Amino acid sequence: MPVGYLLVATLLLQRQGGNPFTPPQAKLQYAPDRTCDLTHLSITLDVDYPKRAFTGRAVNTLTALRTGVSEVLLHADPSLQIFKMTLNGREAKFRREGRDLYVSVPPTKRGQTLVIAIDYRAENSKARPFGGEGGFHWIEPRNGGPETRVGFWTQGETEYNSKWVPTWDYPNDFATYDQTYTVDASWTAIGNGRLESEKLSPDGKRKTFVWKQDKPHATYLLTAVGGPFDIKKDNWQGVSLWYVVPKGQGKYIDDSFGDTPEMLTFFSERLGFKYPFAKYAQNAMYDFGGGMENASATTLGEGSLTEAREGFRNMASLNSHELAHQWFGDTVTAHDWGQIFNNESFATFLEALYFEHSRGRDAYLWEIENNQNAYLSEARRYKRPIITNLYANGDVMFDSHTYPKGGDVLHTLRRHLGDEAFFAGLKHYLDTNKHSPVTYHQLVRSFEAASGINVEPFFDQWFLKPGHPVLSYDWKQDGPNVVVSIKQNQDTADGTPVYRIPNATFGVVKGGSLTKFPFVLDGKEQTVTIPASSADAVVLDPEHDFLRVVSRITPPTEKENIAILKAVADPAQRAAAMDALAASGTPAAVEAIIATARADRSVNPALRGLSSLADLKKPELRAFWIEELDGKNAQRRAGAVRALGQLGADPATTQILRARINDKEYIPVVVAAIQTLASWDKNANKDVFEKATKIEDRRGSIARAARGALE
Repeated sequence: MPVGYLLVATLLLQRQGGNPFTPPQAKLQYAPDRTCDLTHLSITLDVDYPKRAFTGRAVNTLTALRTGVSEVLLHADPSLQIFKMTLNGREAKFRREGRDLYVSVPPTKRGQTLVIAIDYRAENSKARPFGGEGGFHWIEPRNGGPETRVGFWTQGETEYNSKWVPTWDYPNDFATYDQTYTVDASWTAIGNGRLESEKLSPDGKRKTFVWKQDKPHATYLLTAVGGPFDIKKDNWQGVSLWYVVPKGQGKYIDDSFGDTPEMLTFFSERLGFKYPFAKYAQNAMYDFGGGMENASATTLGEGSLTEAREGFRNMASLNSHELAHQWFGDTVTAHDWGQIFNNESFATFLEALYFEHSRGRDAYLWEIENNQNAYLSEARRYKRPIITNLYANGDVMFDSHTYPKGGDVLHTLRRHLGDEAFFAGLKHYLDTNKHSPVTYHQLVRSFEAASGINVEPFFDQWFLKPGHPVLSYDWKQDGPNVVVSIKQNQDTADGTPVYRIPNATFGVVKGGSLTKFPFVLDGKEQTVTIPASSADAVVLDPEHDFLRVVSRITPPTEKENIAILKAVADPAQRAAAMDALAASGTPAAVEAIIATARADRSVNPALRGLSSLADLKKPELRAFWIEELDGKNAQRRAGAVRALGQLGADPATTQILRARINDKEYIPVVVAAIQTLASWDKNANKDVFEKATKIEDRRGSIARAARGALE
């Protein structure tokens, strides 16, 4: 599902006019009853772009689940004009009620095969990405845009593929597929599974692509995209890889998708379950926002394509999230929308897990911190259980409880179980339930089967109840011991529990090193005695092992903040200590920040920004900021330019920043240099601004900044 879920959730909430998880907006939701099991769907689609119309044939092969059924329920949007229907080769009667399509059948026998073929057409479909109604979308040309800005895509989640193909459209049924798509001869059409053939029409004007998907999945994961593309193909362990971008944008393929093979290897090995489909296509499309994890063929927004000068692998977050869905979402799929944590919480967590693998522990913990903050922002408006069947409609489940909170709760479960038991449970879950719809009960059973650990109590307090721990603590030195008092302050009136966290820890910093002391957090108020003398600082949850809000009752002293900055693992707590030290601005505080920052200049540093230090505007730090310009992180380098800007111009710094305006430097650094020089002296730097108007980048950021500087 698109990663731009936070905006989507806000818009959906506003549209509901209140909390979509409480009555009257919410109601109890259950997966619909099925009369038959959809086993195979054959789709033939002829796409007429000039007329913005398509003609289709859908052959639904079903097995009756009960004896005596006289009507089979399928789904077809009213916009689909059905002009012929047959049942086992004979004309069939049908009736329509909204999107429900009822097909009359002779009384069935359980196990009987029914083949329902439907011929249909549609014109001027107007689908939108997730957040609006999906379906079939025509890409329209734009004035000033490229001639190749044409084509189409589909969006199925939640229940919108029935806007372009009549079939069963709910995730509690899986089927195999073949898809035959006919388009303009200069286009490529991409579907699910393996490409079986492509063939030109006799007149050379049309081309037909046949795709076959032999691994069953839910119908909302069907896809059809088409248009004039630049395509690069590769192979990973026998899996065909397709990197697909709009015509003319092929130069961005490697920077956008070059790490896909590494992601496939990592997820396959870490989950103990190899990528299951015959191909993996990443299709970047105009008008699409975020990403959608169609089985074996993800659709992505063209606006997400990137180049190396924008920063380190800027598309990796989106790509890893959508690829993770091929396991959690496509191989095992939420049985109903109330179980969507199976898809989105896991993809959010696995995205962070990939960052841990590819960028290190700090990057992983920043993902956990950012997820937590996104959830907390929503929790100020409402709180709900992650898993629930009380909601307004399926779309509203895609909120910050499902994505970032769910991702962080899975991180909490990982820490609770330990990696061996956690990943063994996930492997058992995938092995046991592959290619089928699932509920959380199956996940609970898999953890117990793989490790012997009953995680029902964990699910009960973290997934099935609302809220989160709100903790405050303080500590004092008492001879050879540290005595810590801790409170759980969360409001329990809404069903939020008093949490039991058996693997909670305090970190005691002494002499520049941290020692962890485990304890069981399980009371509204409790006191913990730690055998530690002469502590410099004491931190609750120093490695961010669980979702929580934590505050100190007594603000840390400068000595404590220096100790935290140097020794605590959680980069968010280190960053907070840095900001507090910068606010004090004492020589010792500044020295501690600079020493830490100098040792932290990797591509993915723990301290992602130093703006609180820059705001001190200390002239004696000019040399430090010039050092920062050669760090490996694009945002830290750009921040150094802005910090120098606050110090005012001098000839040497001016020349340094002028030299940074080139076509090799990170784009954020170039833009910051242009803006800084313009704030110092527009006229003296006019020549470099004029040259910068000719420096190309994908989004035109440099030329736009240069034109602004010349105004």
